[in-house]
Amino acid sequence: MTNNKLCCRIFPIVSILIATVLSACIWYFDEGVHRLSFLSDRDEFFNFVGVSLSIALLPIGIFYYLNDKEKYQTKARQLALLGFLPALLFIVFLIV
Repeated sequence: MTNNKLCCRIFPIVSILIATVLSACIWYFDEGVHRLSFLSDRDEFFNFVGVSLSIALLPIGIFYYLNDKEKYQTKARQLALLGFLPALLFIVFLIV
């Protein structure tokens, strides 16, 4: 039971970190500018934080939903990582 509690506390933090990296990639490749404008502009920083949290929302929601189901409890983390797929597809769309 303690392993499950630690997992439920650590996964959202890891998911927010992954979402931050994905958001930085989106900001870098957005509109072909190739610069991290959120580091210098205050309004862009708050937009960046909002995008990071919205990207992390889907995997965290999937994780907690599947963690309540006994059938999927062991694979909840792996399946929750599929929530990052839309952001990854958007990055591929921006690059291509």
